[in-house]
Amino acid sequence: MRILDGYIVRRFLANFIVLLALLFVFAVSVDLLLELDEYVDVARERAGEDSSALTKTIALIGVVVNFHGPRIFQFYAYMLGLLTVGAMGFTLAQMHRHRELVAVLAAGVKLQRLALPLVITAFCLNLLQLVNQEMILPRLAPMLIRSHDAIGKEGVDAFEMRFTRDGKGNLFQAPLFDPNTNTLQRLTILERDDGGRTVRRITADEARWNERDGAWHLTNGRVLVPQKQGSQDTTYMLLGHPIERYPTDLTPEVVTMRRFREFATMLSLGQIQDMLRSPGVVDSDALIRFAFARFTTVLINMIVLVMTLPFFLVREPVSLLRNSVLCAGTAIPATMGALLAFALDLPGIPPVVGVFLPVLVLVPVAMYMVSLIKT
Repeated sequence: MRILDGYIVRRFLANFIVLLALLFVFAVSVDLLLELDEYVDVARERAGEDSSALTKTIALIGVVVNFHGPRIFQFYAYMLGLLTVGAMGFTLAQMHRHRELVAVLAAGVKLQRLALPLVITAFCLNLLQLVNQEMILPRLAPMLIRSHDAIGKEGVDAFEMRFTRDGKGNLFQAPLFDPNTNTLQRLTILERDDGGRTVRRITADEARWNERDGAWHLTNGRVLVPQKQGSQDTTYMLLGHPIERYPTDLTPEVVTMRRFREFATMLSLGQIQDMLRSPGVVDSDALIRFAFARFTTVLINMIVLVMTLPFFLVREPVSLLRNSVLCAGTAIPATMGALLAFALDLPGIPPVVGVFLPVLVLVPVAMYMVSLIKT
């Protein structure tokens, strides 16, 4: 059985890698055709107007690799479930076509036994996805949320941070926030009391986030307090002492997440736990769903794989094309429906429970499908 298991695993992994490469190249090719002008402009700027065609071509390839290269890890995370189903289908279809399943049955091996190396290998690929989610995607997140306007750059463009509240109710505002360097330009902080009235105003030419002490380090920081002068409007009086740092739970990750919602799906569990310590700053329910969804996604991927096994683990001659269509019609709605359920905020249902509802729905279906295997 070791020889047979090794044969199945090698063929499964080969099909998985081929499918991953083909689909990723196809997606990149479509994007390249749709946004060709953007890539060409950046490549021409890098290579220079007077450079040769070969130099410009090499520059174009470099620009495409720079923009899409990190996205293969994101593509792996999004497509893993369907890719394992596809690799399983191709593996068993090849064995069925070459009558290898007949030989296995003639040797007295049950068809369910052939599913074991497929399920174990798929589970290992899902564990690899958890490593990808925890260690790789958080580091690549600034590059993965780039739009086509940022082609050729190492991260997203700087953007305006409008009035943003931290956990204490203070308001932060800056005309420019650079997520690549974690700096704020011309920062203004309004400290407020319980009634929402401003009690202090802090300004700085620049603020840079320091991870070690959890504070913004201010350049030319100044503290002002509102003063009433008779019936005149409120004015601000500069206090005698400057301010060099301002501790807060409004971290650069929180600022970026509020601007790019996709950024939250790439956070590690440690980053999510840090943000959950300040429930007034972030959407706690959404972050909890993102944290648990990475584990329930593994379960969903495995359940959908088991659900689709009966379409290819067959002992009699069947139409593989028909079964492939039925397999796709089962796997795609089940996977997409589960992912949609992860993102929904179900009223009256805690987020921890909500992310497990698709698992509870699909488990009976998978058990029924497995019972249909004839061996």
